[in-house]
Amino acid sequence: MRDTRNKEQIFKNLRNALMDKNDVEDVDLSTLVGNNQAATENDISVRFAEQYVARRGRMNYCYNEEDIRKEIEALRQLHQADTIGCASENLTGFLTHVGVTNSETSSCDKPNRFVATLCEALTADNGSIIITSNQGLGTNMPSMAEITVVLAFTSQVVDNWRQAMERMQELYGTIPEQMLVTSPASGVYRQGRQHLYLILIEDEA
Repeated sequence: MRDTRNKEQIFKNLRNALMDKNDVEDVDLSTLVGNNQAATENDISVRFAEQYVARRGRMNYCYNEEDIRKEIEALRQLHQADTIGCASENLTGFLTHVGVTNSETSSCDKPNRFVATLCEALTADNGSIIITSNQGLGTNMPSMAEITVVLAFTSQVVDNWRQAMERMQELYGTIPEQMLVTSPASGVYRQGRQHLYLILIEDEA
């Protein structure tokens, strides 16, 4: 069984080390993991976190339902959002299950400024998040929401783009028509016109 508490501390150290930096730059993960390096150096989710946070990404690591609920509620209150729009009924049901009661399924006719979505894959080589139209919003994907919260699982992290495409072939039998590949260093997120948050959920412990 993996020591998720050690991994959580690594992610916190990584995030805090970059919090006060003015420039985006690579971080030597070995200076942050201490005695836990041997146990985590081959952990692909740690490698993803290094790349994602090094690009100024805002990420929280959760390993139980209470963690997930607290993180989502904290973001909702931070942005003073009355409701959380979800990209699918399955996600609405999941949030209700973990205790988030003010969520609703979004539609093209009822957009939300605060949107939660699942994703298909996370790529460790460049810290990117891949979301497709198969998540439930079709062409009305959450790329233009003012606040987007992505819920992802550590089992979804792959090495690179090629493996992400292979994963989608396995999931759907084909590549979805609409795809959003995003990272915190890209476009509108870097310029501050939108807010992107990642909640990474441990499901491999």
